[in-house]
Amino acid sequence: MPFLRLLSCFAAVILAATCSAPTASGATKASGVNMQKPPDYEAAVRSEFERVKAENTVEAYERFIRRHPGHPLVEEAREALARLGKQ
Repeated sequence: MPFLRLLSCFAAVILAATCSAPTASGATKASGVNMQKPPDYEAAVRSEFERVKAENTVEAYERFIRRHPGHPLVEEAREALARLGKQ
């Protein structure tokens, strides 16, 4: 039984290595489809916060806080809520 488990793990490693080969553009090829690298998370959160500030509503700031509770920009969102009269 341990041999079958080992063989299964080995097959999974080989399969993963053949399905995800890096390409010249930095994308990953999986199942014949080029996949782009994920966007920069920090840039995406900052961009979202800029849109929230432009909207400048209680609902937008509360939504940002719910979506990114541990992000440093949450403090700025809370300050904006306080200015809008909501805590």
